[in-house]
Amino acid sequence: MYVGIRDVCLFQAGYDNVAEAMDELELGHIELAVDRNMCIPAAEGSLGRPRLSIADELTAIDASEVYARQGMQISGLLLANNFNAQNQAAEIQWARKALEAAEIVGADVVRIDAAMTGQKMLPASRRVDIFATAVEEVLEMTAGGMVALAVENHGLQGNDPQWLTSLLQRVRDERFGLTLDAANFYWAGYPLSRVYELVEQFAPRTRHVHCKNIDYPLRYREQRRPLGWKYGQYVAPIHQGNIDYSKIVQILAEAGYQGGLHIEDESLAKFAPAERPRSLRRQVEHLAELVADLAPRPYIG
Repeated sequence: MYVGIRDVCLFQAGYDNVAEAMDELELGHIELAVDRNMCIPAAEGSLGRPRLSIADELTAIDASEVYARQGMQISGLLLANNFNAQNQAAEIQWARKALEAAEIVGADVVRIDAAMTGQKMLPASRRVDIFATAVEEVLEMTAGGMVALAVENHGLQGNDPQWLTSLLQRVRDERFGLTLDAANFYWAGYPLSRVYELVEQFAPRTRHVHCKNIDYPLRYREQRRPLGWKYGQYVAPIHQGNIDYSKIVQILAEAGYQGGLHIEDESLAKFAPAERPRSLRRQVEHLAELVADLAPRPYIG
């Protein structure tokens, strides 16, 4: 396993330059959001300006080399897609292009969004069918590829364990799995003990991991809470929340996961601007310590 970070966290921490931020944090792996024009943040630019295209083979190679020269590996690409949009074909093509670009830039995974139009109105079986059909089409278009396609347990639909289970049973291709975010299950209202059970359940199909945390008062930790209950008040740095990431990392390791632990901290706005980089650095150190603890210790005879 290795530690990485989602690009937006760098900007939320106050950094204005991706390469400088990654150097200061001593990180080499970064997950980048891809817009519908197939552009990503520039390695030496701030959020939204300028952008690098990865729309074709040549531009993707160039973008990868730009990042590599700054000591960074693009470890994942992130899409905010909608597989039940009016123009579903465009959503499918976007995911296809992202998978093809990911192969070129050397990313492990393309993260896709579970949210889709009609998820509050359509029956679960219909929603599984719509999503699975789109995923199967994307995988067929990119047959022979090595990059994983990973749906995040995100939002209302994505945090429904039955929907996720049905989807994973329907799409059995080993390239398809989950972007696992333990804190998203906790955000969705599941008791802390249930969160660990869900991580164990989905660990074998995990292809990508996001890391953040929530620090609920003791009396609420084992209660079933409403979706998103007081999240803004209780969101916390990874090392300070209720979720014990040493347990999460161990569960993932035992399931054979060897990918990245990507920081997606959403607590930075609670800190004064000058404190945000320090908080982020502490979270990097915390996860790095957990990963290091997984390494075999040398025998001393």
